[in-house]
Amino acid sequence: MSGDRPDIDDVIRARRTNMFVDRERTLDDVVIHELCELATWAPNHKRTWPWRFASVTGAGRSRLGRVVSNAMAAHGDDPNKVAKALTKYERTPNILIVGSIVGDTDDRTAENRDAVAAACQNLMLAATARGIATYWGSCPRGSHDAVAGFAGFDPGTHIVGIFYMGHEAETMETPARPAPLIARISD
Repeated sequence: MSGDRPDIDDVIRARRTNMFVDRERTLDDVVIHELCELATWAPNHKRTWPWRFASVTGAGRSRLGRVVSNAMAAHGDDPNKVAKALTKYERTPNILIVGSIVGDTDDRTAENRDAVAAACQNLMLAATARGIATYWGSCPRGSHDAVAGFAGFDPGTHIVGIFYMGHEAETMETPARPAPLIARISD
């Protein structure tokens, strides 16, 4: 393990949802590749390798906004939300779309989504260790197919997250967490 990286416990506790980023500084493609590669070390039942990634920068973020807003409008979403979607992906210099492929059974599809969610946590922890802010956004209802098509993913790919990313400009306050509820079961 690298001596210049923080302890994993500290990284887990430091990870925050954060869009306070340097909006002028795009993340290097090598860094995006490293984060996606680390994401793929998540547990994956039956080794289906279900994760799909698409990095969006520059004018691609505006195109993503148009794709999402058009899909939302076709779905009958609130016009204010549709209008907001046009520019929301320009809030950070990098957007990472993460998808999960369809499995050969309903159970495998669910397992794939679980594996991709775990991969997303790996990605965010690796980003935190590098001083990169992340915000895990949901794909708006009715736009999964349009976003998957935009990203070049296979039809039916479920969009697990649209990540806003950038070099952290400001750290977020760490909120208090309640103690975990742990049931003790024995003989």
